[in-house]
Amino acid sequence: MEEFNVAIFLFINQYAGKSSFLDAALIGTAEAMPYIFILIIIYLWFVGSIERKRSSFNSGLSVLLGMLTSYVVSLFYYHSRPFVNNLGTQLVEHAPDSSFPSDHTTFIFSISVMLLFNKSSRVLGIALCFLSLISGLSRVFVGVHFPLDILGAIWVATFSSLVVFKLRHKTNGLLNVLVKKMPNKPIKQD
Repeated sequence: MEEFNVAIFLFINQYAGKSSFLDAALIGTAEAMPYIFILIIIYLWFVGSIERKRSSFNSGLSVLLGMLTSYVVSLFYYHSRPFVNNLGTQLVEHAPDSSFPSDHTTFIFSISVMLLFNKSSRVLGIALCFLSLISGLSRVFVGVHFPLDILGAIWVATFSSLVVFKLRHKTNGLLNVLVKKMPNKPIKQD
């Protein structure tokens, strides 16, 4: 499996450093996507209906659970980054910590997958899943992750989103408080 991981990494990363335009575009994608996704869930919270607020709130919970899960995995499993093994071309600086699973990719996929579960944000979730995949592959292109780090992050994000979705009825009370709903007008479940 490791040989496959390295081979796919080298296939994607072989183009790094060859085109300043491609490098700049994919560095920007790899680095900026979490901030763009944060702005999207803030927008959903402040401009949206109660359903969109729920999508935003649950996306935040999914991110928290996803990042916690990613952290726990990294405590028990260390996988070196490509540049630590002198593989490929590294375009961005990164600490030589464990690469599995990718935190950036866990973060953004936690948001995009959670948005898929809510009818009011499903189309946005589909678009963000596509952008999440591009961003994850960009992390491979810039030389800081292996492909299986990205797949692991997608798994962690999907797991965290499913858990939050299954427990959403338990968080409606907190959501009611946050949106200052009256106790006699609880938020309906999906």
